[in-house]
Amino acid sequence: MTESRVHLRFKWLYAAIALLLVLPALGSSPAAAQGDSRTFPETGKTVRGQFLQYWFGNGGLAQQGFPISDELQERSDTDGKTYTVQYFERATFEMHPELTSVNKVLLQLLGVFSYSQKYPSGAPGQQPNTSPGSILYSQTGKRLGGTFLNYWQTHGGLAQQGYPISDEFTEVSYLDGKTYRVQYFERAVFEFHPENAGTQYEVLLSQLGKFRFDQKYRAGGQPPAQPPAQPPAQPPSQPPAQQTACGNLPANKDAASDKAQVRAGETIRFAAGGFAEGEPISFWFTLPTGDVVGTARPITPRDVEDTDVEVTPNNEGILGPLTFRTTSEFAAFPGVWAITFSGAYTGHTAVAYFCVTK
Repeated sequence: MTESRVHLRFKWLYAAIALLLVLPALGSSPAAAQGDSRTFPETGKTVRGQFLQYWFGNGGLAQQGFPISDELQERSDTDGKTYTVQYFERATFEMHPELTSVNKVLLQLLGVFSYSQKYPSGAPGQQPNTSPGSILYSQTGKRLGGTFLNYWQTHGGLAQQGYPISDEFTEVSYLDGKTYRVQYFERAVFEFHPENAGTQYEVLLSQLGKFRFDQKYRAGGQPPAQPPAQPPAQPPSQPPAQQTACGNLPANKDAASDKAQVRAGETIRFAAGGFAEGEPISFWFTLPTGDVVGTARPITPRDVEDTDVEVTPNNEGILGPLTFRTTSEFAAFPGVWAITFSGAYTGHTAVAYFCVTK
């Protein structure tokens, strides 16, 4: 399904979410994922375990794209070690079992690989964005501003996109041969699409995962060997899966809801933790179809005393509660939903899963 079709299909749902969000008065495809895996008929590939949780919790289809490979063993171009990876249209997921955090999935530095290969001496015609509010990142010496800065802050920030490694310039697209204004980041390339002005698709991500996969395995390379089918071990710090009519829900990450299952007309409340005090936070929903609805307006953390939805293990930088009343339109998409919260400064993400039933 193309981005424009997704936008038209869910136009009503954007309006519904904008109208149904009630902040507390404090002064203030086609098939749902079941269990631990999901097969995407669009590409015939299956995503499971922590890779599936990361996909749902970090933008789903709009941010990562469809899976285009099975899991495979691959030697990293960054550190020379071998990891279990899976390719998606816009990213490559890499499993790091040595990490102590709940989330052991990292994204490969596809932006760095692509940029260094295409522009070894730097891209020509770069123009730093100096619009009001733009930011100079001392780590790379590049500026980020305007529409691209807003997208970066509301779509995972540093953790999802990485630092900017170029300023803005024009580039011919690998996919459609058209010229777009772009900016490269460590893990992504932002494309500005003026034909989508005023929608959430004004900025789209280049399909770096597809480009990298085609280059390594479809342009004369050998098909990647698949690892044995073994379910990934769940870290002990994760809460147990919640049993619902949708099956076992994936484990929440630094977020919670007051109910695991909701029907049309019922309310559901969310809280999230682990953010910096006063940090603007954006949020979006990932539907059972994999489509993303958001991003809503930024909000900021509230004190833990203000929420009756318990969040573990973090107990500081708490956001909540946010209250939604679902409508009949929500029930048109039964299955496992996710709500993702993303901090504008820290890049921290928190995810809560819930089941929508008819």
